[in-house]
Amino acid sequence: MPKLRLLRSLKKRVAKIRYHEFEVIKSRFNRSLGRDEPYQVHQGRRHHPGSVYAIFLVWQPNKTPWYVDNALASLDEAQANVVLVVNHGLDAERLADLKQRCSKLIVRDNAGLDFGGFRDATLHLLENTEATRLLYLNDSVYFFSNGLTPLFRELAGAEADIVGSFENREHGYHMQSFCFSVGHRIVASSEFARFWKQYLPVNSRLWAIRKGEIGFSAAILPIARSVTTVYTPDKLRLRLTEIDGGDVGAMNGQICRDLRLPAASLGSESWAAIIAKICERIAMRSQIHTAGFLYKKHLNCPLMKRDLVYRLQFDIGEIEQNLIAVGHEGHLADILSDMTRKGSGDQLRSTRRQLFDQGII
Repeated sequence: MPKLRLLRSLKKRVAKIRYHEFEVIKSRFNRSLGRDEPYQVHQGRRHHPGSVYAIFLVWQPNKTPWYVDNALASLDEAQANVVLVVNHGLDAERLADLKQRCSKLIVRDNAGLDFGGFRDATLHLLENTEATRLLYLNDSVYFFSNGLTPLFRELAGAEADIVGSFENREHGYHMQSFCFSVGHRIVASSEFARFWKQYLPVNSRLWAIRKGEIGFSAAILPIARSVTTVYTPDKLRLRLTEIDGGDVGAMNGQICRDLRLPAASLGSESWAAIIAKICERIAMRSQIHTAGFLYKKHLNCPLMKRDLVYRLQFDIGEIEQNLIAVGHEGHLADILSDMTRKGSGDQLRSTRRQLFDQGII
């Protein structure tokens, strides 16, 4: 057994060196030579008065799915000028279609993953526009239509320096990058520009979280005079308290597997005590992962993470059951097919499993 553990540890270390540390070294080397990955900027056809911009990054090499269509439609209704960042090539037909639905379209090669795309789009806007508010979005979530336009209007019209859809306390406190906005005081600050100019795009999820999401929060939160979050455990607790009793078993099943309360305690504790424990538990990590179904059902949250099965938060049967309970807007089959096709991380083998276990993919 000690030899087997040593071998597994060695394999994990080798995988991290090859697919994380080597990527960091390669990116630093390219920067030292002044090499930036090229990208193409296309002028779109959809413009709104004012200077609210939404940087929306997508990875959809085959087709534009329903949830991206929903997001583009709601951003349009919220009067946001969309800078659509596409992290792959586009054929002429899709390019023409997407240009009709955005103000600018940036086509790039996925260097640095999502945060690399955010960087290119942000620096382009800083050099060419005077944005009063910037929204950041990516397609790591399903965007349901119900409640989406009000959410985007809240992000676009807020007075707070920073507005996040969700918080995350895993790996240290930070705003989650799949849906948030920053105001003009932040956009115009030297700290904001410095972060994006200095950020090193690396093809590693681990880097994007630590140096991207957490690094951005560390750079920007100290200068923010006001920070708000749309969906919080406190708001969820208040809403659940107003219900004054409910199906505790169903509610327990709507949080991720490893944070659920023991079944034996559900019948012996008060509704208030159960609510308090659930809200305390879901706040520990990425809350859209730990309790997205509760936020959708009770706070009309239109966002749902696409990797709930892959990241081992729920199995596919639980996804189906919970979507039927909270609503799926006719997209149940598409979502189940999407998640089944991607599979769960514990099904990965060899090197990819080593990378998954370390958060690199």
